[in-house]
Amino acid sequence: MAICAVDYHRRRPKSRINRQIKAMITVVASAKINLFLRICGKTDAGYHLLDSAVVFTRFGDHLTIKPANVDQLVVTGEFASGLESADDNLVMAALRGFRAAGGVIGGLSITLEKNIPVGAGLGGGSADAAALLRAANVLSSMPLGKDALYHVAASLGADVPVCLVGGCQRISGVGETMTPVDLNFAGSILLVNPRIPLSTKDVFTRFTGPKSGFAGSLSNLDAAGMVELSNDLTAVAIELAPAINSCLGRLTGSKGAIATAMSGSGASCFALFDHIDNAKIAAAKFENAGYWARTSKIYQPD
Repeated sequence: MAICAVDYHRRRPKSRINRQIKAMITVVASAKINLFLRICGKTDAGYHLLDSAVVFTRFGDHLTIKPANVDQLVVTGEFASGLESADDNLVMAALRGFRAAGGVIGGLSITLEKNIPVGAGLGGGSADAAALLRAANVLSSMPLGKDALYHVAASLGADVPVCLVGGCQRISGVGETMTPVDLNFAGSILLVNPRIPLSTKDVFTRFTGPKSGFAGSLSNLDAAGMVELSNDLTAVAIELAPAINSCLGRLTGSKGAIATAMSGSGASCFALFDHIDNAKIAAAKFENAGYWARTSKIYQPD
């Protein structure tokens, strides 16, 4: 998730803690992709234990932030209507959490351009919250330390910490443990959604197995090899949204597709492609059939 066009005062003496933003900034909240997702068990509290490799795309939501007398959030974009009220949005919860943890920042006017489908298995809300935390910490006159920022992220949802860290991460437990994974994939990725929102809670609640368990070492696997480790939630998601099965079949049959799977708890699916031209051709076919589709690249930090 990149922060761009930042323009703010240099740090003032410690007696002056109210740093003011001089101009708008824009942050990108990248869509999250689970290359694989395997269920390893369940905690006593009922949370599922996971083994998953997570990457992020260059495509995502956009947050535009500028100074204001009072905090406000305006949601625009194709999927704005699918979100809750501004007060309940994770972006505002993240801002409140940042301040409650000791971060200092003035009033913000935030415009969220919602490009990622809602309830799609692409971590949109979590990515938005993480992008706000990263931006607020850059702009704050009293930024939070790494651990404090992580704890704020964890309090907002299981996916927010990995969205905060970014890159390619192997997550385990309930998502709180992350290990960086070296991934060098120069191809393209196509995201497809049948325009059917799925509740993560519903998918996990309905899941009864089978559980694939820990996948073992990833050191000899490329991106396509990781995708082949499968997503244990696919079958139950298809029960709730049968269009996922058709989506996966279409992706698998697309020219140039080298690996396909469902992301997260669905209903979005994805395919890795050898070349962007093939991904664009496939995207056009999906859009003509009524699906939402976007081509992108996997974001790999320097």
